[in-house]
Amino acid sequence: MIDIHNHLMFKVDDGSRSFIESFKLLQDAAEEGITDIILTPHYIHNGEYRVKKEVLERVLPVFQQQLVKERINIRLYLGNELYIHKDLDILLGEGTCCSLNGSRYVLVEFSFGEYKKDYDEALYNLKIMGYEVIIAHPERYLYVKKDPSFVKRWVDEGYLLQVNQNAFNKKEKHMVYDWIAKGYVYFVASDAHNENRPCTLIGAYQEVTSKFDDKLAKTIFVDNPRRIIKNQNIDCMPNYKKTIFGYKRID
Repeated sequence: MIDIHNHLMFKVDDGSRSFIESFKLLQDAAEEGITDIILTPHYIHNGEYRVKKEVLERVLPVFQQQLVKERINIRLYLGNELYIHKDLDILLGEGTCCSLNGSRYVLVEFSFGEYKKDYDEALYNLKIMGYEVIIAHPERYLYVKKDPSFVKRWVDEGYLLQVNQNAFNKKEKHMVYDWIAKGYVYFVASDAHNENRPCTLIGAYQEVTSKFDDKLAKTIFVDNPRRIIKNQNIDCMPNYKKTIFGYKRID
């Protein structure tokens, strides 16, 4: 399994506070079968968390070397969770903040309480610059919870949805099942921060396998994330119909 969204690079945002904390979280992740992780510290241009790409690039190899020394078999890559901003396309072009592993894929989050009209323009600017936008944890936004069909506006523009693993343990899970059945969800990630929000994917993987099938789980948790790392195209997701036993793929 591959995790594309987490906050395990220590002392750069509201995630891990030390290497020891990160080490323990990564050790647990490796033991459950996570092989690759794209580290995605927050980048909020007008906020507190905005460590520049050049600083993160200096920290990453030291971090990776320490994991090798401790025999934690996880490959690390660099990215950001980018808070929406009108100049994101410029900031990425200047090298101030990071796409995912230097690819054309970018992970973008929004205000939790209100979706503003200028967000659409910022997303469009990213699109015309050649970036593929991944929407982080749509199930967490209040306006989506009130109207789950809200996500269709993103899907219709070609943006990809990433849901968090813990969504399968909350009341939002049926909303997420519906999105998966419609082919909206391309990734499930940990959004790990600390021991209370660990770097785990196995429970969600098993849930998708149980409700849908193992082929879909492998696509969402392994194949699509690997295509990000390799900067490859990602195919459209299949559709499913609900049955009394779960969900059945529509060929």
